[in-house]
Amino acid sequence: MPHPVLTGSTTGYDCDVAVIGLGPVGITLCNLLAQNGLSVLGVDAAAGIYALPRAMGMDHEVMRVFQQIGIAEALEPSVGVYRASEYRTADGRLLRRLESPAEPWPLAWPPYLTFNQPELEACLRAQAGTAPGVTLRTSTELVALGPVDAPELTLRDIGTGQTDTVRPHFVVGCDGGNSFVRQALDIAFEDLVFDEPWLVIDMLLDSTVENLPDINIQYCDPLRPHTHVVGPRNLRRWEFMILPGETREEVNTQARIWQFLSPWLKPGEARIWRSATYRFHALVAREWRRGKVFLAGDACHMTPPFLAQGMVQGIKDSVNLAWKLAAVLRDGRPEALLDSYEAERRPLVHEVISITKGLGRIICELDPAEAAARDERMAAEVDRGQGLVIRQNLFPAIADGIVGRADDGTVLASAGGPSPQPVVTTPEGEARLDDVLGGGFHLLVGGDAVLSDETARAANDLGIAIHRIASGQGAGIVERDGIFRDWLRRHDAMAVLVRPDRVVFGAAGSDAEVRALIVQLRLHLEGA
Repeated sequence: MPHPVLTGSTTGYDCDVAVIGLGPVGITLCNLLAQNGLSVLGVDAAAGIYALPRAMGMDHEVMRVFQQIGIAEALEPSVGVYRASEYRTADGRLLRRLESPAEPWPLAWPPYLTFNQPELEACLRAQAGTAPGVTLRTSTELVALGPVDAPELTLRDIGTGQTDTVRPHFVVGCDGGNSFVRQALDIAFEDLVFDEPWLVIDMLLDSTVENLPDINIQYCDPLRPHTHVVGPRNLRRWEFMILPGETREEVNTQARIWQFLSPWLKPGEARIWRSATYRFHALVAREWRRGKVFLAGDACHMTPPFLAQGMVQGIKDSVNLAWKLAAVLRDGRPEALLDSYEAERRPLVHEVISITKGLGRIICELDPAEAAARDERMAAEVDRGQGLVIRQNLFPAIADGIVGRADDGTVLASAGGPSPQPVVTTPEGEARLDDVLGGGFHLLVGGDAVLSDETARAANDLGIAIHRIASGQGAGIVERDGIFRDWLRRHDAMAVLVRPDRVVFGAAGSDAEVRALIVQLRLHLEGA
């Protein structure tokens, strides 16, 4: 059959961006680029969506991206609230508890959620399938990648063997841990030294099953570390470490699986949806860009699963890169702006993986003496009231790139994290703030703050939309729970400048400081 006709590009190429790999990261990127008015070719070797679960946790920033794409309502049946996580000894003593902040939620979504990955991907594919400017080619593999400064893709139809050539302006490899794009660029991984084999089992429970844990538990048992995770609806996941001397083949059998699950389940109470063996790695690509070719998701970082950050960080790659590609291709900004993608994302992901690896080391300890010492140390922390951790507090903010800075050059304390998203009321009714604002840069101003005409003109000249958000009573945009008001108070600010990816560029306490932030942003966007 003939290949789909590309929708073309305003830049003289076959398309603006080719996305290789249509898992959650790649298909999210396709949707975001299309929302920004770009033409996109999405390529995947598989004929359809992978029908089994893999990732199962995401945070409120990722759900906010799906809100932006327009699939939040369609996703609702596939999503559940992520339960608290406890680290426990072999005899049940509490070593640590991870929780999420209580309502009202700072980003209008539960801070951490579980999801059904095939259903999530189906929503993303359906949205991309109707998005103007998007062409999806499945059962198609990339077999050659031309020069990075003028990419040329050789694509092969897996069914017919037919090949053709596509010339995109930019290429993004979202093609997983064995990325063809990364290997074609000869980019090596930095090994953060974590390599542990585990068996992962996803079970669909019968409705009559009782007495299962209602939270996530990391069983820090040196005889066999293992994990229980509560998924959405009737999905439960167990993970068991594969011990030295065991093989993947011998542990991944029906008989062994039911043996592992015997403390919780017996045959007839649930069915196995998926079982698979993995090596949990901690890897970060040494480069994320060569010329006009980028890497995102597992193609440039591999994260152990102990904080459910693998897909999360990949989606954050996509939303970070999407607005910058649009700024270059649609708005005519200098291509050097794209250097900020790696500058912002690589050190942050490096730190997230290091944090995750540290938690993995706690769980994976097999030496009985070391495990006993760990148990005593961590149980003592619990006794001192130090055993509770707010999950979101573990993660860093962007610390380089397109973020506001103080006079001494240090990144502003307010910058680099997600901007608040309160639930608001407008004359049209109640909504989440992002749905009222739309895309682009925004200056969010407190209800009683005063902006000078000069500052307002500077914002307008740069295409920054200004919105005043009141609390309690007022006209226009009025927030419901004081989320934005309290955020400004914590940062001693009257206004906050927000990037298109909903990352805070910086908060300001005066009209002059707002204007200084706008000047800084202009310099970034002009490549100065």
